[in-house]
Amino acid sequence: MAASVQFIFAYSKISLRFFLTAQWRRGYNHAISISFKAERGGPAVSLFDVLFTIGPRQQFLSLTWGGNDAALPYRPMCEHWVEHGHTIAEVLPLPDQRPGGSFVWDGEQLTYLLLPAPEEGRQYLLLSWNANREYLYTRSLDQIPFGVQVYDKNAHVVYFNKASRQIANIPSGVRVKGRHLLDLYDLDENISTTMTALRTQSPVIDRVDKFSVENGTTIASSNTSYPIFQGGQLAGAVSFEHTEVTIPKYLKSIQDTQNALKRYAYDTTTVRFSGYTFENVIGGSPKLRSAVELAQRVAPQNSPVMLVGETGTGKEIFAQSIHRSSPRAGKKFVAINCAAIPETLIESLLFGTAKGSFTGSEDKAGYFEEANGGTLFLDELNSMSLTMQSKLLRVLQERTFRRVGGKKDLELDVRIISSCNEDPFQTVEENKFRRDLFYRLSSVIIELPPLREHLEDLEQLTQYHLEQTAFQYVHRITDIQPQVYQLLRAYRWPGNVRELFHVLDYAQNVADSNVMTVEHLPAYLRKNQAPAPRQSAAPALSAGIDFSHTSLQALMDDYEKQIITQALDRCGYNISQTAHTLGILRQSLQYRIRKYGIIF
Repeated sequence: MAASVQFIFAYSKISLRFFLTAQWRRGYNHAISISFKAERGGPAVSLFDVLFTIGPRQQFLSLTWGGNDAALPYRPMCEHWVEHGHTIAEVLPLPDQRPGGSFVWDGEQLTYLLLPAPEEGRQYLLLSWNANREYLYTRSLDQIPFGVQVYDKNAHVVYFNKASRQIANIPSGVRVKGRHLLDLYDLDENISTTMTALRTQSPVIDRVDKFSVENGTTIASSNTSYPIFQGGQLAGAVSFEHTEVTIPKYLKSIQDTQNALKRYAYDTTTVRFSGYTFENVIGGSPKLRSAVELAQRVAPQNSPVMLVGETGTGKEIFAQSIHRSSPRAGKKFVAINCAAIPETLIESLLFGTAKGSFTGSEDKAGYFEEANGGTLFLDELNSMSLTMQSKLLRVLQERTFRRVGGKKDLELDVRIISSCNEDPFQTVEENKFRRDLFYRLSSVIIELPPLREHLEDLEQLTQYHLEQTAFQYVHRITDIQPQVYQLLRAYRWPGNVRELFHVLDYAQNVADSNVMTVEHLPAYLRKNQAPAPRQSAAPALSAGIDFSHTSLQALMDDYEKQIITQALDRCGYNISQTAHTLGILRQSLQYRIRKYGIIF
């Protein structure tokens, strides 16, 4: 048994008729064809990328693919949903109580339509992945420094990029889509590059057109046009346009690219200097400003600086800012992540190699040579092995080094900035950090506070990041609900500012408007919305600790602070006696007192 079901709805001010031909028997539904057609006689086009048959429990029963290839990357996943009988709610965030609309999923904006099926309790779910692609394509073409024009087969405008509008002196608010080429330009159609390509159905390369635009200005441009075919039939043409204005910009872009590639070929640094200054340190809390002021005071000197702070607190921003404010600002800044380099490679990367030192070796400069005259940033130095630490110490003492396998001593002229993501005094005690190397590199120690210790800067950091990244997203977030800030302030931020920025990036990806709500935050943050009170059977030491903290490290920090405070009180705030009582070095105790802001 077969039947035809028709639905009428409005789309783009044109009445469209939705045709659904279906076949059903014994509880099984199979869609044969779906299309929609304009009443004005336009051609039928595909309405969907995939059509699902949905059961009474909202489960996926079967699927039919549309004619668009937009869903190709998602075919295995969609077929998996049907095979395993997943429900809509399990895999897709469809808005509640709405038969149609759009939603964001996997970074794509999808449109959907729910329609009744002939069998009771069943529905059709139509999905389309192409809702925002035209916007993405056009915005991308606007970044090209020369004119790009797309026409249909009859020479009507489909799209002009920004450069084409500027060449033709067409204001941004003036609509050109749908207008004929000869309505925009006063030129002979027989010598028009675009119309020649359409007429001959062959490319026309680098032909000069001279024409007048609507305001009477005469323009000469070099044009290249390519015909576009669909299913073997002419569909239109794309034209690329250069003028005396665009050519210099285009040539500069090419030259800049060539120079960048040349620099990359000879630059072996793991992290390239991106030009941070102290202006990039966002926040006005006392702890943060104190760190900035100290860094600014020592920047003009040549003394080694050690930055101490948890992961994500901005140690590299500080390192680059110190370099930019020093007499070495005109020289190279080379950053090395000591934790990311294998033990077997770090020596050759630091000191370079001499040809013949091992099979396949070549004369190659290391990081010390590259940074000569400038600044070398040893990030997470506490992760470096003790063996390499001893070699590093010898170089810093003698101010000379040799390439691996080399025989010539090379002079060393670099300023060393290092960083630790752990308590350096504790790492020395645990024999993870050579004591002599530590004291050589720690002339000045700058402690960077974790985000949880300067939450008063959270709103400013949030606004700064949203403004810096707004151009990357479809929906630019301009407003944030107060409940969002409440959740952000209640969180302990084990990943610090870096984690905050990742959370904001997530929110911008899933936001469907310009307002950030709690629903746009990751699930692990939303779970902290209403933390349940906890009863503790811990000893008196735990009194006053906030057990709603989400990280073990935060709880341990709270315990440690209370232990130190109580020990100081028992020892009459005598630093040496307190350190002896706790079994730690005096310097380590002083570091913790500063870290936790203990006042006495």
